[in-house]
Amino acid sequence: MQKKCSNPKCTAPKGLCDELLSQEYQQCPHMNRGSGKGSATKDKNSSKIKTIPWSGLALQPSEIELLSHRSSPIIIGTIGAANAGKTSYLGMLYTLLFNGKKFKQWDFVGSYSLIAWETLAKYLKIKPNGKVDFPEPTPSNPDYYSLYHLALRNEEHLHDILFADSSGEVFTQWASNINDPNAENARWIYENASAFILFIDCEAVITGRGRTKQKIVQLAGQLAANLGERPVIIVWSKSDKITEVRPNIKEAIEEALDQYFPNSKSIQISNFSKQDPDKLCHENNLAVTEYLLEELSKPKTLKLIPEVGDTSDFFFLYQGSYGSK
Repeated sequence: MQKKCSNPKCTAPKGLCDELLSQEYQQCPHMNRGSGKGSATKDKNSSKIKTIPWSGLALQPSEIELLSHRSSPIIIGTIGAANAGKTSYLGMLYTLLFNGKKFKQWDFVGSYSLIAWETLAKYLKIKPNGKVDFPEPTPSNPDYYSLYHLALRNEEHLHDILFADSSGEVFTQWASNINDPNAENARWIYENASAFILFIDCEAVITGRGRTKQKIVQLAGQLAANLGERPVIIVWSKSDKITEVRPNIKEAIEEALDQYFPNSKSIQISNFSKQDPDKLCHENNLAVTEYLLEELSKPKTLKLIPEVGDTSDFFFLYQGSYGSK
């Protein structure tokens, strides 16, 4: 049975809740809870109810199999402290795509989580008073997952991208202790992501100074610990205020990040545009994701024959039949 809302004034899409339009919508008191999962549609030529296996909400790790039948999904982990702009970035990314902005090398071809994307985007709409209501803080319970899906196509392939969003508090706990039982979702993201966006909150650096710098460096160090060849892009969020950051603090953060991620790119973004097109808002927000997609598309160099130093050990000198002349 399809879940339905008993509130006649509810304006949310059919089957969802106007008050809690998120993956926790079942907490709404107006929801009549039926059995079964997914959304139901009725065929005009049949009395049977057909069920689709997704609801349009943010996906969960157990639902990744929805995508794996056609590709190996790419997971991008969004990492940063609380209020660093991770969720707002995702909302702005979708808003730009929805309004016709495009990646240079990738075309949007669909999503399994459109309702979740719309929920993020609605917070970025300017109110009549000129203000913007930013998304609610991401829940910090360790079993909370929000995977936002985009299907993108370049000239050769279709790629399923999942942006993994989690609480900044959880990542702060994870940075202090990777085995913290309250950081289970942060561990999952770190272990399964193919690339990362590391957010540096300019506003927090302005107010917190050295204390905030220390937390950023600690988080970066944990991210770099078992990173391997996975690409990282460093994002200075709320960068319309970056000129207010003390130069010595900014330089110290940049030096630490350069040591941890010597091959990474750094970029400034903002959700407030001064003009159209605006570089910080309209161009750089898209450039963040495009950079990671380009890095992930690069062919990996594979050494079939390891380099061996001077040795007389026949075991190390043996290269197999393919190494013979």
